[in-house]
Amino acid sequence: MIDEKRQILTMVQEGKISVDEGLKLLEALESSAQGQAGAGAGARAGARAGAGRPARMLRVRVFDAEDNTKVNVNIPLALAKVAMKFIPKDVAAQIREQDIDLDEVLASITDATMGKIVDVDSDEAKVEVYVE
Repeated sequence: MIDEKRQILTMVQEGKISVDEGLKLLEALESSAQGQAGAGAGARAGARAGAGRPARMLRVRVFDAEDNTKVNVNIPLALAKVAMKFIPKDVAAQIREQDIDLDEVLASITDATMGKIVDVDSDEAKVEVYVE
């Protein structure tokens, strides 16, 4: 969870999200962790993490061939809905241009789907989104 908090704080520092948006993500991360770890939260933890199984993760991998940039983002699945709200409009438009329906991706993420959800491979970049 430390890595996720660090990623959120880095996004705030870089101006990618506002302080308020960062706080909402941190709060969602904390409530997700408490719901999965707390012994007193048994039913909620079982519903979220699957009765003793580790929490599912949304993993996004991006490789930009132009400048050799690699980006790896790991988000607890419980935060996926919240995180989708923070996608900048211009980025969402670029994603739609690649014939990727974000609502469909979100539905796949929140359903029982495991494995690769999105795989974009072009001359400029490679993007993979999958659930583990």
